Amino acid sequence: MTVQATMTKRRKESPLTSRVDEVPAHILRSIFNRLSFNDLVQAKSVCCSWNLLGDELTSKMPWLMLPSKKQVEEDDGINVNNNGYHGFLNLMENRLYSLKMAPKEFRECCCIGSSHGWLVFLQEKAVPFLFNPFKQVRIELPSVDRLLGLENMVRNVDGEFELNYFNVFKGSHRILFRFCGKQQVRECLIQKAILTRKPENNDNGNYGLVLLCNNGEEIAYNASGSDYWTVLDVSHPPYQDILCHRNYLYALSDKNSIEVWELHVGSGHVKKTSDIVFPFPDKSLSKENSLRDVCTCRFYLVESCGDLLFVVRFIGNYVDWDGTLLHEHDLLIEDSNHPKVCPYRTFLFHVYKMDFKELEWVEMDTLDDRALFLGGNQSVSVLARCFLNCEKDCIYFSDDCWERMEEDYLYGGHDMGIYDLKDGSLKPVFEFSSDKIQPPPCWVIPDPAMFES
Repeated sequence: MTVQATMTKRRKESPLTSRVDEVPAHILRSIFNRLSFNDLVQAKSVCCSWNLLGDELTSKMPWLMLPSKKQVEEDDGINVNNNGYHGFLNLMENRLYSLKMAPKEFRECCCIGSSHGWLVFLQEKAVPFLFNPFKQVRIELPSVDRLLGLENMVRNVDGEFELNYFNVFKGSHRILFRFCGKQQVRECLIQKAILTRKPENNDNGNYGLVLLCNNGEEIAYNASGSDYWTVLDVSHPPYQDILCHRNYLYALSDKNSIEVWELHVGSGHVKKTSDIVFPFPDKSLSKENSLRDVCTCRFYLVESCGDLLFVVRFIGNYVDWDGTLLHEHDLLIEDSNHPKVCPYRTFLFHVYKMDFKELEWVEMDTLDDRALFLGGNQSVSVLARCFLNCEKDCIYFSDDCWERMEEDYLYGGHDMGIYDLKDGSLKPVFEFSSDKIQPPPCWVIPDPAMFES
């Protein structure tokens, strides 16, 4: 019997309907974990307890938002600025869903963040907006043109953004002009955008949006309903990551400091509460120094079960097809007219937990039953046992190496996978035949909705 038929029968049999709430939670969870996404959405309408559990399972396991596989592989890295997102990989089912109709926002705008189930886009005239891709809901935000130092921002027929920079030089005004691909928008203009919390229906200004922008040098905050951006008083730029948790904003600098602001949601008032510089973990520092010529590092903040985690991601600057790290002088093969193409690739993660008493990072050998999702999205931690096919003690990562994503038409956006913290192994999360994947895959937490498979 299908889920739909079962639901119809239960509605007609009121005694049974009154008893479905009595199904033990662990049994119900086991059953729900075996349902397809579409059946799970339907099961949510049976009763209150089923709806709550269905919400938990459908709204907290991140999906991987992907461009069209056909478009990526046929273009072979050419004209990628006109590509758009077109589908979602549901890891619980290991199944790719396509949108019935890809919204124009996916093609015409640059995605600058993913947070609490919403995407943040930047469009022409430097106007950002929130977009729920599952409910097709859009929330407009104030322009960031002055914040970014832009006189104008328009999109041309090739999908590139034409930027007119406004600059004051020796008392006179000067306009600087450049063409910018979608990922260069993230490299130079806005590196990350996160929400303080999920916008709800009839929300009266109880959320806000935080931007990490201008090459990580500035952090700006907009309280919902406000028509202006507040630029925070920062002490240790540039910053590598930002995180919102319980109305507090955490900013991580590449100098290993964390600044914390209390966000008075609704009023737009922001107050700095702490500014702490920690010793950089010896293990990661030693590793970074030993590989300085062949790799770069990225840093992340993640809230997990009330703990603050610091994640160090090691990315090989040049990696051979077998995963071997190469020096730049290794790139030319015997025929110097045919260079060896070696895209950058992640090969290692270190994870630490903050000891607030001793004010130091403590290495974590295991995440226990947790899994982390890192990339251009707000970093997320989930309980792996709650989700079918979610691997515990693993880090799911997507490509956020904005500074290299458009340096070569042969690669960019490709650096994604699953890293096992226990044994250090890596495996793909989704594979394209091309290493030029634009726009780059991005983690997003879905709302219950129906898709075409």
